[in-house]
Amino acid sequence: MPTPWMSGEQWGSMMRAITESKYQLLLGAGASLDSEGPLGRLPGGWDLAQEMATAFALPGNSRGNLRQVFSMARSRVTADGQNVMAFMADRFTNCTAPSWYADLVSIPWRYVWSLNIDDSVESAYNKQFAEHAAKELVSVSWTDSHRVPSGHQVILVHLHGVAWAKETDDLVFDISSYVYAVAQRHRWHSIFADSYLETPTIILGASLNDEIDLENVLEKGRVLGRGSEPSVIVMPTIDDFDKERFRQWGLIPVEATAEEFLAKVRASWPDYFQQADVLADNPSRINPNVLSFLSQWHPIRTGAEYRLDDRHDFYAGHEPIYSDILRDLDSHRVLTDSVFREAMSDEPQKVVCLTGSAFTGKSTIALRVARKLAEQNWTPYLLDPELRPSLEATLWWLRQHPRTLLIVEGAADFANDLADMALRAKERGIPFKLLAVERRSRAREVRRSFTGVGFADAEVSDRLKDTEIDALIRQLKGHGRLGIVADAGHTEQVKYFTQKHRRNLFSAMSNLEEADGFRNRVRTGYSRLKSETERAVFQAVCITSALGYGLPIGAAASVCGLPASQLNALLQSESVLADFIRVDGGRLHPRHRAFGSYMLESAFSAQENYDVTLKLAQHYGVQISPAAIVSRTFAYRMVRQLLDHEILTVWLGVERLDAWYEALQKTYAWNARYWEQRALGASKRGRHAPASSWARQAIAQHRDAFALNTLATVLFRRYLAEDGPEHGRTENLLEVAGYLEEARAMAAEDSEYPYITFFKYTLTWAERAKKANGSIDRRIVRRWNDWMYLVNISAITRSPEVQDQLKSFRRKWLLLA
Repeated sequence: MPTPWMSGEQWGSMMRAITESKYQLLLGAGASLDSEGPLGRLPGGWDLAQEMATAFALPGNSRGNLRQVFSMARSRVTADGQNVMAFMADRFTNCTAPSWYADLVSIPWRYVWSLNIDDSVESAYNKQFAEHAAKELVSVSWTDSHRVPSGHQVILVHLHGVAWAKETDDLVFDISSYVYAVAQRHRWHSIFADSYLETPTIILGASLNDEIDLENVLEKGRVLGRGSEPSVIVMPTIDDFDKERFRQWGLIPVEATAEEFLAKVRASWPDYFQQADVLADNPSRINPNVLSFLSQWHPIRTGAEYRLDDRHDFYAGHEPIYSDILRDLDSHRVLTDSVFREAMSDEPQKVVCLTGSAFTGKSTIALRVARKLAEQNWTPYLLDPELRPSLEATLWWLRQHPRTLLIVEGAADFANDLADMALRAKERGIPFKLLAVERRSRAREVRRSFTGVGFADAEVSDRLKDTEIDALIRQLKGHGRLGIVADAGHTEQVKYFTQKHRRNLFSAMSNLEEADGFRNRVRTGYSRLKSETERAVFQAVCITSALGYGLPIGAAASVCGLPASQLNALLQSESVLADFIRVDGGRLHPRHRAFGSYMLESAFSAQENYDVTLKLAQHYGVQISPAAIVSRTFAYRMVRQLLDHEILTVWLGVERLDAWYEALQKTYAWNARYWEQRALGASKRGRHAPASSWARQAIAQHRDAFALNTLATVLFRRYLAEDGPEHGRTENLLEVAGYLEEARAMAAEDSEYPYITFFKYTLTWAERAKKANGSIDRRIVRRWNDWMYLVNISAITRSPEVQDQLKSFRRKWLLLA
């Protein structure tokens, strides 16, 4: 639908994203000017400065400078004895929003950010237009603790504070208050800066003349991938200078009132909602469950138009996208048919776990299965990797739309949530079909979570079968991509795959068109990067990719010191960097995720890894909070892996671990996992005294099964290093066993960690005690027997891997006894 303000393609992209709850709203001072307060219409900045100058008897002409007036008034009272806070509360609370706010609340915003201190938005959502509200409003000030909205909620963040605050420092009007606000940890200003860089935004009522903090964020721009949803700034009048300025920032200038713009969005709403939910019975207002589902799951449709990245090349080893499947670029792997059959089986609740190593075609198979299902009138939905899926909204959707396939890449991150969803679906008689895609190294986390519902493993082989080689040769020949074997006969082409590359898909494809292969091309490209900044961008992308994620734009800008506008220009140019990095959904990815792991293993120095991982951990420190942990946010899941001492040991080397953790203590001292990993890393290097202290610090922060298991591990290592078994210090072992018994009681019923830790170290203790003293203390034998009895009746024995470990422990114990 073309409009006077933007092209039909831009408008359609914006509206589709709005129905999926992708947009956030930013409200400047002008957005409240139509509101009424207890003392009349709300003033703008100039008028408020004049009012305050008069009320607080400031001498001379204030010239409408609100920051200076507010700063001077903080130490004064009015003629009625009111301080600044009481004055603000009387002027800006219990407000009435204008009528066009009915359209504002009807849109399912991801976040609402406000530079205003009044409660007009709260009044619109909770009182005046509650029947129009698309989501439940949660209102916070910038000083409030970090929160994560559910799918049914939108968080309104007052970046300048609220009129009903109790402290003048909570209001941001003068320069000192602004500087203080942006410097605070766990505060919303930093979260907003990151969110703006990667989230499409609609800006209403912002003049951008005196709003220093806002302009500081907006001028950095956004990094846009092909087909990215536009960000928009709406103002009644915009001169040519400002239009050009906004375009340079990546904003589409819309010359209209907020009322006109939102009315147009509301009028377009039914058409786009009908596309999003074909069963919609009331397109004027989306069901909250639909909003929640569509904000987390994105449809893969055969008929959809996919904007192609000019540099994307499936045959050059780039990560597959759906348009590759639509263009039939992929060859047929035998496993595809069995995965499809499993997904389409008669079992009402069915989970298929698709695993394999890098470059085996897991994602390609998943997309091919999605296409085959779509052609049979099923709709596949792919989970947004940033968002934890909503159980109730997803089950509601599946009941209404039974021909739905859920696809989750990196399924281990949400395995427990998805398993709970499957069980609830079974209890309620709701169809549930899930294709879980995960790396082989994490597949166990997926398998162990699903019990009580139909489950099938599908592992992609590293080796190509004869039929797969024939299909691949036909496919490459049809697209003119046989490379160095194009002129060879069919027999020689087959030998290229079977003999020269031993049926390995990655090896064969990487050398087909260029003799140096994918890996060497990436290394060569890295060596050609011109600046330290470009190399830092590439390295940060590789690190987050190795952890299984894309690099958020805000983190990229922070780590590399490059404004988003410059980064965007670089990635849209003919630069070498753009050959190896793609932009997708506000994230930077290597062209293939395996490139990241390879570069970390072979190209980057330990010191370079130290610098970039440290900056990443520092950047995300402001976004890790108890609320983030409970909601398993993207930032939490990435930092959880980034803090892992085993990963860091490989990337940084043991000699840098102490300095790395020390540098982060101020940021993460409240976090139990930080202390656990620091303790385990030190313990492994024989630094038992500080390791014990740090493990106890973890328990002080959060006493749970993981922290207790960590303390037990650290103490076992310490007592074994101090010759505890040889000197008969059974009391030390019993002390540690006590921590593990507490961990066992607190852990999930299928958690093997307390058991494995007890058996592993107790066995070592007993072996050394018997060798030194000829016998094992009876108290140890009793504890072993008690633990073995309990493990035999526990849920952990369902895991084949755990069964193998337990058999080994039993065999060694019997030989010892």
